[in-house]
Amino acid sequence: MNDDLLKYFPSQTHPLTLVSDPDRLLAGEALMAELTRRGFQVIQEDDPVLLRHCIEEVRPFTLDHPIILTTAGSLEDLPYDLYQCAYRINVSLHQFFPNLAYPVLQTLRPDQIEILETCQQPNQLLSRRKTIEFLLHTVFHADPAAFRQPHVLIAWLVDYHHQFSPLPDLLRNSLVDRLNGYSDYQAWNIDVLIRDAQAFQRFIQHEWQKSIDQSISGKQINEPQTAYSIPFSNDSQLQDLVPGLVRRGTIQPLQIEEQAGLPTWARPGVMFVDGRLQRLSMLLENTQQQVRAIQAGGQAGWNVWKGLALTWAELSSAIMQTDLAANSEQEEAYRSILRDMDPLFTVWLRNNYAALGAQRLPTPHHVHHIPHYLAYLRNSGSLDKVVLLILDGLSLTDWQVVSAAWSQRHTDWKMRTNLVFSQIPTITSISRYAMISGLRLTDFAEDINHCVSEARAWELFWSREGIAEAACKLLPLYYDRQIDQLPELQDPRVNFWCLIDDTLDRLAHHATLGAADQLSSLRLWLDPMHCTNSLPLETQLDAYLDQGYALFIASDHGHVEAVGVGQPSEGLVAQTRGKRVRLYQDRLAALRVQADFPDTIAWTDDGLLPDQMIALMPKGRDAFALNGEVVVTHGGISIDEVIVPFIQITKESNL
Repeated sequence: MNDDLLKYFPSQTHPLTLVSDPDRLLAGEALMAELTRRGFQVIQEDDPVLLRHCIEEVRPFTLDHPIILTTAGSLEDLPYDLYQCAYRINVSLHQFFPNLAYPVLQTLRPDQIEILETCQQPNQLLSRRKTIEFLLHTVFHADPAAFRQPHVLIAWLVDYHHQFSPLPDLLRNSLVDRLNGYSDYQAWNIDVLIRDAQAFQRFIQHEWQKSIDQSISGKQINEPQTAYSIPFSNDSQLQDLVPGLVRRGTIQPLQIEEQAGLPTWARPGVMFVDGRLQRLSMLLENTQQQVRAIQAGGQAGWNVWKGLALTWAELSSAIMQTDLAANSEQEEAYRSILRDMDPLFTVWLRNNYAALGAQRLPTPHHVHHIPHYLAYLRNSGSLDKVVLLILDGLSLTDWQVVSAAWSQRHTDWKMRTNLVFSQIPTITSISRYAMISGLRLTDFAEDINHCVSEARAWELFWSREGIAEAACKLLPLYYDRQIDQLPELQDPRVNFWCLIDDTLDRLAHHATLGAADQLSSLRLWLDPMHCTNSLPLETQLDAYLDQGYALFIASDHGHVEAVGVGQPSEGLVAQTRGKRVRLYQDRLAALRVQADFPDTIAWTDDGLLPDQMIALMPKGRDAFALNGEVVVTHGGISIDEVIVPFIQITKESNL
């Protein structure tokens, strides 16, 4: 399908192309990357005012810089001056998959459509039910008949939850109905296990705990246990899964004092020493394998990088625990992964950052997509009031630590983590403003010092959605500074909150001893016994959940430990002077600085920066700071700075 679609977009042929794309065929990652490589800039904007602004920004349309404007509606509904002069195309799923039921196809996400395109298509027309079965088998590798055996279903669920590509409701419901008919699964909540990766992991961990308790209690390991939902003890095929479940983190090894009576198959899932060292070794191995797979496989997709980012964050959190003595071999392995990963990510980001920036629904990819996603949920009836908490500077590694502490204290909180890109350059004044306003940097570049305040930008976004200004409020939090904000936080008129907590950003910038210092300070902040801690914030979030608010947590950027390589002396030429980025409006000035600092990256023309703007960033983990100075900072394009968590917290009953 991609090859057929690309035939509509020959290079150097049409300055402006309008595409009616109700099924989001142009949102596929591989297709968007190829269009970007051919020089096209893709614009997708439903708001007529913002659309006009975007179009005027990219004028004049030329063969050297062609524009594709996509819409889910009719081309005739676009402005006439664009319609009149453009090359016009209509594309839809039934053109490319004529033998599959169109309403079922419409439930697929763009990445799933790209997988379908690589599969052998049926040679006859399929009914709705047969289409569902075909898609389950070809796109999701789900075989309900094979899933009658628990070890097959568990192995599939592990892979499925690592793909970050959830089943559409229609397909999931069909699969759940089939599996609920099997007697082995009467005690399982199949629907929740498919929908919620954390619930699945808790379920497996709980059953593993029961199996180990049975083993060390003195009972026969092969004694039938009808109370068990997962019969590890008497199913050799389930036992064969244990090493893989541990390696992928689905099972966390249980610490026991002795191994008397413990069968050989259970030993990969237990530990007799500090389990963190065992987990660290496993994380190093997993991360190395993921990096090698990207090196060997060429162009990895966004879902592959999300998986690596999560593993890398857990590894970074583990290796920087001050009370966990990683040996020199493990530390060198960590640094080796870093040396391989950073250039790989830089190349991939250059090719895909702009393409993914055009895809904001139904899943956000960039921080400036987040308000649009919240509005999308409101318009679909999924929420009527919301709290967006911005934890300024929250890296994915930080979130590993924060979520672990909060999960223990709030067992009724269910935290679902998605990943998005920060706005490049990854500095607060740009990335946080993009998140609050829903705008790209190119949309507010002339007001980079923000004559329109963040609070006003939040109100303006929701006013475009028809929400009264009195119902929208942005509030920086100062609960750690002896300021009573409780009356303001309880304002009953406000249904759309944006709260900003800069504690984590301050901890990072004050970490003079590097990343380990920053994580130690973060753990102190999470400790209820410390004088300044996160409990007031948690209490307020819990109150919002009880009041029926939809609660989301987002980050504007992450951070890295970097080493100084010197500071440019460019006078007033640089618009922004950070330790990981210098921002220039003058291209020649940026190139002069780069001549003095050749180990830098000149970032420009990404579809989100204005054409004339250049961000100059040190490569790897270097910083514009005194030679040899260790700093914890942000602004660059490392995986730690760019890929950040976007979390939804709900209150639900435990599985």
